[in-house]
Amino acid sequence: MEMRSVVQVAPAGSRPTVRLRPVLRYDPPFDDEVTPPTWSSTQQLALEWPRPVRRSSAGPPLPEPPPADGGSQEPAAPAATAAPVVTGPSGDARLAVKRFVHLCVEVLNGYRPAAHLRRLSLPADAADVVAQGVAGARRVAQLRRARRPGDRRGQRPSPVAVLRVNLCEPRHGAVEAAIALVTGERTWAMALRLELHDDNWCATTLRLV
Repeated sequence: MEMRSVVQVAPAGSRPTVRLRPVLRYDPPFDDEVTPPTWSSTQQLALEWPRPVRRSSAGPPLPEPPPADGGSQEPAAPAATAAPVVTGPSGDARLAVKRFVHLCVEVLNGYRPAAHLRRLSLPADAADVVAQGVAGARRVAQLRRARRPGDRRGQRPSPVAVLRVNLCEPRHGAVEAAIALVTGERTWAMALRLELHDDNWCATTLRLV
């Protein structure tokens, strides 16, 4: 095809006329007009999930075959740890209850004052614990004075004794106890609660029924 000149000379006496013509469609495009292909970044890391290993009884471990759908296997969720089984009050809790009950029995029998319960009580509850000890000692004294006339079984009344102790630990660092007491022919009960504070078992509740 014959291409025409872009510049045409006008008649004599006039300046040349410049005309712009569009580029033919079959001409190849320039390099900056070509759409560059999309490539993945060279800094992108491939994710490789560990595959479980099958063990064979006759040879070395065999690799696990890939999933049928071609997707990656998700790691198995960790097994839930079982909660520890509580078998009962600890040895320290039992020893603390035994020590406190022994002190209470001595207070009830009049061998020591109720104020001695303060050093084994929580400071915020010590006054209430001591008051219960005083009330219990008075009750035992009244029972001893209320003996039937003509009772010649002994000059000295029978002391308070422990029949049975039941323990429970509702939570770690707290123990509750129900104690059955007997004095003479009378049976009654005592309930208490000890809590662990600064590595010391302290009484927070004392009730005599």
